[in-house]
Amino acid sequence: MQLQTILSLLTGKGVDYDFVGDESININQVASLDKAKSDQVSFLTDKKYQSFLKDTEAGLVILNRQTASDTRDTRAAQLLVDNPYYVYALVAQFLNPLKSLPNTIHPSAVIHSSANIADNVSIGANVVIQAGTTINSGTYIAAGCVIEEDCLIGSNCRLGSNTSICHQSIIGNNVIIEAGAVIGGDGFGWANNKGQWVKIPQVGRVVIGNDVSIGNNVTIDRGAIEDTIIEDNCIIDNQVVLAHNVKIGSGSAIAGQAGFAGSTTLGKNCTVAGQVGFAGHITIADNVHFLAKSGVTNNITEAGAYSGFPAVKASDWQKNSVRIRQLDKLAKQVKALQKQIEKLSD
Repeated sequence: MQLQTILSLLTGKGVDYDFVGDESININQVASLDKAKSDQVSFLTDKKYQSFLKDTEAGLVILNRQTASDTRDTRAAQLLVDNPYYVYALVAQFLNPLKSLPNTIHPSAVIHSSANIADNVSIGANVVIQAGTTINSGTYIAAGCVIEEDCLIGSNCRLGSNTSICHQSIIGNNVIIEAGAVIGGDGFGWANNKGQWVKIPQVGRVVIGNDVSIGNNVTIDRGAIEDTIIEDNCIIDNQVVLAHNVKIGSGSAIAGQAGFAGSTTLGKNCTVAGQVGFAGHITIADNVHFLAKSGVTNNITEAGAYSGFPAVKASDWQKNSVRIRQLDKLAKQVKALQKQIEKLSD
C-alpha cells in the first residue's frame, strides 16, 4: 500500500498527524523497530527501545508528537501523532484486512426450519443452529459451532470454531467470539440440604453488547435469575471465567485467566490484568485498574490502581511489599534489642 494511501485512510479515521518524509514509498507490512525493512512500518512508545530508532531500516516510524523532538534521529519517514500505538493498530488493520468470506452455508450444517438466517451469512461445516434463533447479515460462523434455541446474533459478528452459544443468549453487532468459547452455559448454582447438592435452574440469559471481543475458551455463564451482561466495547482475553449475573461495564478490558465469581459488577473503563480473582457479590467503581494476581474481596468505591491480596491501592501495596522484604532484618533487630533489654534488667 502506498504511504500516501495510508495517510488518506488515517485522515478518514479522524487522525490528526504531522508527516515528515516521502509519501510515495510503498509499505507492505508492520514490524518491530530492530527487524523492520524499508517497506515496513514500526512505532516507538517506550523509551527503552529508543536506541533502535537511529539504526532502524523501517520505511515509516510512528512517533509520539510530544516527544518527537527527542526521537528525530532516524532515516525513516516519520508520522507524528498523539497516540502512536492506536495509529499503529489502524495501519496494521489497513495492511492486514480481514479475509472476505463467502456467503455460503456448508451442506453438513444442521439448521432448524424455524431459524431465521439472513441472506449474506457464512456458515461452516458441522454447524448446528437450533429452533427460533436469528442470525443477522454479515455474520460468519466457523466450523463446529453450536447455537441453541432462541438466540439472537447481530450483524457482522465472527464466531470461531467450536464456539457454543447456549439458549436465549443475545449477542450484539460487530462481536468477535474466538474458538472454544461457551456463552450462556449454566452457572454454578446449587443448594445444599444435609450434604445433598440440589441444582438450581439458571433461568437468566447472557446479553452481550456491540463491538465486544471475547477470546479463546472464555466461559460466560447465564444468569441465575437476572441476566449476565457484557456492555459495549469490552475486550476479554483468553480463558477468562465470568460467573452468573456478572456485569462488565462498557469499555473495560480483562486479561487472561481472570475469574469473576457470581454477581460481581465491574464498572466502566476498568482494566483487569492476568489472573485477577473477584469474590462474588461485590461492586467495582468506574476507571479502576487491577494489577496481575490481585485478589478482590470487597467493594471498590474509588477509581485508581489496586493490587495485592486482598486488593488495596497499588501505592499502599508497594509500600507494604517493601516492608515485607525487610521483615527478616527487622526481626533480627528486635531480637538484638531484646538481648540488650535483658542485660539492662540484670
